[in-house]
Amino acid sequence: MSTKINARSPFFIESVEPTVSLGIFDCTTANPLNYAVSSAGVITEPTLLEGTIIDRTATSFAANTSGSPISRSVTYTIKIPDNYSNTSDGSIDCVQTEDQPTQSPSEDPAQNSNCPTFAGTISDITGLTSTGTSIDLSTYFTAGSGATISGYQVLSYPSLTAISSSIVGNTLTFTTGSSCATATIKVIALNSADACTVDSNSFTVSSTCTDALDCSVNGVNLIGGSISATGVISNPSYSIAHLDHIEDSSNVTITSVPANNGASAIDVTLTFVFTVPDGYTNAGAELECTPPAFSQPTTAAPKVNLECSDATFSGFTITPQGNIIAGTVSYLGNTGVTPTNITTESGDYKYDPVASSTSRTISVTFRVLNTAWLNYSESVTCPVDLTQPPSDNACDFATGDYAISEQGFSQVSYFCDDGARYSILRQVNGTPAVGNTVCYLGSPYNGNSLFYAYATAQSQNGAGNIGTSFSVMQIDSSGTILRITTTNCQGDDGGDIQY
Repeated sequence: MSTKINARSPFFIESVEPTVSLGIFDCTTANPLNYAVSSAGVITEPTLLEGTIIDRTATSFAANTSGSPISRSVTYTIKIPDNYSNTSDGSIDCVQTEDQPTQSPSEDPAQNSNCPTFAGTISDITGLTSTGTSIDLSTYFTAGSGATISGYQVLSYPSLTAISSSIVGNTLTFTTGSSCATATIKVIALNSADACTVDSNSFTVSSTCTDALDCSVNGVNLIGGSISATGVISNPSYSIAHLDHIEDSSNVTITSVPANNGASAIDVTLTFVFTVPDGYTNAGAELECTPPAFSQPTTAAPKVNLECSDATFSGFTITPQGNIIAGTVSYLGNTGVTPTNITTESGDYKYDPVASSTSRTISVTFRVLNTAWLNYSESVTCPVDLTQPPSDNACDFATGDYAISEQGFSQVSYFCDDGARYSILRQVNGTPAVGNTVCYLGSPYNGNSLFYAYATAQSQNGAGNIGTSFSVMQIDSSGTILRITTTNCQGDDGGDIQY
């Protein structure tokens, strides 16, 4: 965007507004959350704070009947958004790993006759149009002997955008208004009696298409990509198809290239080989796309000042309590450098807890330890964008102070036995009302469902046979106030419960 400033008519000054760089885009910036694998092998894809998933190495796993959890990993290829310092790299790979739980007896069709079953194979759908194509799911799914099928869930990889789905009863219908659209689908039958589910085979749905997929901007559309001095390949982003492998100029499959230890940058030609998805006239074929040669820099460190865009920040996180966990800094010539200082936007060293995910920008200071950089031994301070997760501790947000007795009883009337008096000296936080949490030293107070006397201020002899009424609350093991009552040991020793 350009802006004209009237300097002195008829002369004008024309300036271009600078593009603000958001720093390096990495897996911490993408912040994939909620990746999971069910015991049946169904993958819940992660949601991203930034970026777009364009490819993945798996869409499902086999059911886990081993009796023990199995570690399951999927590598997600994520397109780097605009305005990051490494946007030209095209994409990054982020690995998500979680344990797949073993099937419980109620989830295992072999042990639970209530489980629905799936038989047959749902065929691929081609030539989809706006008039739609339907599948009768009752021909593939059968309810268990003691339950019914309560509904179905449709999973799509990638998420359905150009292709729409709807379910009425047992009829699943796909429609589209787009040509050359495709998606991989899996259908899950949900049981009405328990958690047992069963999923279909994976099948593809594709719309009418008279085109062959090619490497043009209307096809695979490779954008960006790079090769580091040490030979690490950053794949370009792409719009369609699944990247099968990469070949060098000799048609040899590779995952990296040799380091460039020469005195200057060199050009490297790579070919990216894709599998054409269903829906295109060349479906199933290999498509070779060769972008312009990449310039691979030399491993010789440049004689320039090291700047923030030259560094990679790894492992920096913020805990739900607001504490900053230090990571490491890497740059050409050094890896795993420990920062010398980390602060918040206000110069503090930690954040207050928050009730919802909150974007933060910390300042990381580190020393340049490699003599090849002009600013060797100097300190550099760089912004690093992170997300602080919400705290699940209600006491992080408790307001107000009051006191409770150290002594608790299973019944209110026990405060009145033997003419005893009790002090109310334990200082707690929160608001004394039914449903609120009693907080002690920053954590919920374990009341074991006993009754405790309480008052707005500490009192040496504030409960028991004191001649006047006093207040009592029942606190459960999670610190929640279950009931509030008042009692007077000179008369009403049972208390009047107030809700």
